[in-house]
Amino acid sequence: MPGYWFDNAICLTEKAGRFEAERRSIEVVGGSIAALHPPGGPKPPRLEFIDASGLIAVPGFVNCHSHSPDNLARGTAADLPLELWSLTSSALRERRSHREIYVSTMLGAIEMMRSGTTAVLDHVRISPDIDGEALDAVASAWLDSGMRVVIAPIVSDKSVIETLPFDEDDLAGLDLSAYGSRAPLPARQQMTVVEAFFRRWHGEADGLISVGIGPSGPQRCSDELLAAAGDFSRRYDTILHTHVLETRLQREMGFRLYGRGMIAHLDGLGLLTPRTNLVHSIWLEPDDIGRISAADAAVIHNPVSNARLGSGHCRLSDLLKENIRVGLGTDSACCNDGANLLETMKWAALLHNLRSDDEKTWIGPQTALRLGTSGGADAIGLPDTGRLAAGCAADITFFRSQAPAFQPLNDTVRQLVLSESGSAIDSVMIGGRIVASGGRCTTIDEAAIWEEAQAFADRRRIDGVAAQAAAHALEKPIRRMRQRYGKLWAAGGCACH
Repeated sequence: MPGYWFDNAICLTEKAGRFEAERRSIEVVGGSIAALHPPGGPKPPRLEFIDASGLIAVPGFVNCHSHSPDNLARGTAADLPLELWSLTSSALRERRSHREIYVSTMLGAIEMMRSGTTAVLDHVRISPDIDGEALDAVASAWLDSGMRVVIAPIVSDKSVIETLPFDEDDLAGLDLSAYGSRAPLPARQQMTVVEAFFRRWHGEADGLISVGIGPSGPQRCSDELLAAAGDFSRRYDTILHTHVLETRLQREMGFRLYGRGMIAHLDGLGLLTPRTNLVHSIWLEPDDIGRISAADAAVIHNPVSNARLGSGHCRLSDLLKENIRVGLGTDSACCNDGANLLETMKWAALLHNLRSDDEKTWIGPQTALRLGTSGGADAIGLPDTGRLAAGCAADITFFRSQAPAFQPLNDTVRQLVLSESGSAIDSVMIGGRIVASGGRCTTIDEAAIWEEAQAFADRRRIDGVAAQAAAHALEKPIRRMRQRYGKLWAAGGCACH
């Protein structure tokens, strides 16, 4: 792999949690940043010289929560809360071919690399059952793209109707054999698939590919499966990534299942560790933040999908006040509906201003950028990425300073987070390799992937009609359940107390 000398770039370097813009020349050797030099010095021999005087060098963005098989379903989901939204989205994700899964993953890679993301945690749901060859298709796509990735295969061993707080009358007289009551594979069988996948792919592509474990959510997993996932994470020292308390109904389900909150239950199982990612974490109990902080677990904040689904407001400022590690995620392409982390950083920077008139609690662009780079990297187990510093991975996004968002250039961080959309990106480097340049990915035939994706989507809209109809047998029961709890909440109570 060649080395590079990016001469005299405006570099965003992080010091004590804040970014500063300073002119530096970046020396890249192999897959790492060898040094940041004062401008004007002589470059070492045998490095490719690049005049970067018109470029802003930023640590590559880290997307801490994504679902690659969902990219083919972009734009298909109506504006509905999660429990109803999932009826449509789940049906369209069922029984994808291995080629569909590969192409869907590539769609996400294209969008992310074009918008400056260099690393991603892919929470991969294979439906209806986890399948080693399907997971291989996901990993092969990431390998071919050149992105850095942590793949966390989703495991879940409960049927849909076991995961929601239905009353018996809600489901009376319904035939749910086609959707809703089907039992997934046993826990042990699912973990066998994940173990084999780990052995095949963890550390591949010179370390660009890592493998974790992704329980879908506590309410969707037996304690046996949760314990097995925790054991896997401990034995392999890898990430355990799980949705938790995304909606208010999930909070109710936790008390119904465990007689206590979900975070307390995970803590009781020994699953709160520094390797744990708690995705969403909106409907927390009063003592949950203390538990998360004490365990040094990380929270993954998804502000766009939280708003899209009306799930609720994450207490981000409270989490940060307790020094909880936080990363940002875009979530699924059918509940965001994109994978641009710049957009997510802007939401994270601004959304929480609506919750407080005390500006000292606001997040702002400095913190949002940290969560989208080094904070996210730390959260998903990639501490040597997300930073412009000697010894770190050469994962760098270069923006043109001669672009609308940066003219005039007054505050580089503020303008990057609040003004830029990705249109000013000049090039993207991952592990010392340029993977995007001139607005296009250099590692992927974009036109061919897009053509194939459209053909798959056109076919799926026809072939998925029956699956959607079967899933929507649960629509009325879910609406009845939501109405029942809505009345309880409005009266200041809930079914669990």
